Amino acid sequence: MTPSLSILSDLLSIPSVSTDPEFASGMEDARSYLLTLFTSLGFTAHLLPGRLHPAVFASYIVNPSHPTVLIYGHYDVQPAGAPSQWTTPAFEPSIRKNRIYARGATDNKGQFMIHVMAVRKMLESDALPINVKFLIEGEEEIGSPGIELLTENYKTLLSADYLFLSDTEMPALGQPAIDITLRGCLDVEIHIQTSAQDLHSGQFGGVAPNPAQILAKFLSRLKNGSNKITLPGFYTDVISPNDEEIRDFRKTEPSDTQLLKEGHYFFVGGGENRYSLNRRRWFEPTLDITGLDSGYTGIGTKSIIPDTASAKISIRFVPDQDPEQIYSSLASSLHHSLPKATVWRLIRYPVASAFKAPTDHPVFELVKSSLKSVFGRPAVFQGQGGSIGSVPVLVRALGLPAVMIGFGLPDENLHSPNEHFSLENYFKGIETMSRIYSALPVLHLPNRPESIPIILETSSPGLL
Repeated sequence: MTPSLSILSDLLSIPSVSTDPEFASGMEDARSYLLTLFTSLGFTAHLLPGRLHPAVFASYIVNPSHPTVLIYGHYDVQPAGAPSQWTTPAFEPSIRKNRIYARGATDNKGQFMIHVMAVRKMLESDALPINVKFLIEGEEEIGSPGIELLTENYKTLLSADYLFLSDTEMPALGQPAIDITLRGCLDVEIHIQTSAQDLHSGQFGGVAPNPAQILAKFLSRLKNGSNKITLPGFYTDVISPNDEEIRDFRKTEPSDTQLLKEGHYFFVGGGENRYSLNRRRWFEPTLDITGLDSGYTGIGTKSIIPDTASAKISIRFVPDQDPEQIYSSLASSLHHSLPKATVWRLIRYPVASAFKAPTDHPVFELVKSSLKSVFGRPAVFQGQGGSIGSVPVLVRALGLPAVMIGFGLPDENLHSPNEHFSLENYFKGIETMSRIYSALPVLHLPNRPESIPIILETSSPGLL
């Protein structure tokens, strides 16, 4: 086992589950491991407070006048789930078919360790031309509740010229990509009540209002027959993708069969039918009912008219949409749709902002060149339908471009049993990031060349 793979395996063996207090010692062990690792590489490393779990911060300053990169990742992972669903134990890393299997392999330990190992490689050959800072969060899997305050309190410490992260996926093995969009997320709960208690359906049926039916009627009107969301003003600020983005999206457009296999669902039926699948996933907003509850749901039947009904809704919005306007529109629609005597509440959870990368920044030309030199194919721009809450927070507070380069793959079971990570992508990722970080100073020359030279490496990726 190569040194870089051995280090990753050691980290994967630590059960750093942030959502479960029973794994507090695992979280502490992961932080301790990372602090020791960074210190051994010559970094200055310490903890920064989070809401529940501290973040690990490490910095290596070559020269204050040189470019500085801030690299983001997260050391916390999802719960493993049922042990019986894993082929090998979740926290006993196993290598099979050039993949490493463990919880956190692709999300996110394997991916952020690409950057650590790239910097390690450059330090060992005395070839690091930039200043490097790492921010490895411990709360990403619980929504990053402390990232905003952390960024505000340590803005100077985190200051940099670029933000790099790898917490996403490539379209397919061998096809490199740069992520340029993240959708935001607004989660709400609707609660309505129409009586003080459950009522006998024979005695009061046909007279008493049924909250389940009232809520179902409201929910059914949130989309029309073409799956377009009907909230007033919902699409006002939605910006269409440009021609280059549309061309790149078409290059990686999956078939219905591919999507069904990746998503484990039975048919393609969400979103507006007039748009391509990738546009629906990345550039269009969505509204999904994520939970429903009312009445009796136990074994057998119970002849009642329930007193309450509730629904959970998740709205994925795109850059330039205003979540406050969306929330207000939903609240207004709910208020005007319900019978006047209905008691109702609309609960809102913390919002994850949307993000769009500035693709005209010269760093993206450099990244595309580096990816092509390693993978042998031109990199494409793609989007991500999900949210990474820390990215827009860091970009907004620090005023720097974010470069998201995912090395995961669509079928690597993140958040599911048998999570794994491609070792081919791990080693190629290390090579890619080494080239990017080596070439970054070119962007800061007074007379920058039009084309970005890429430093070719002679070492074998398999020996990293």
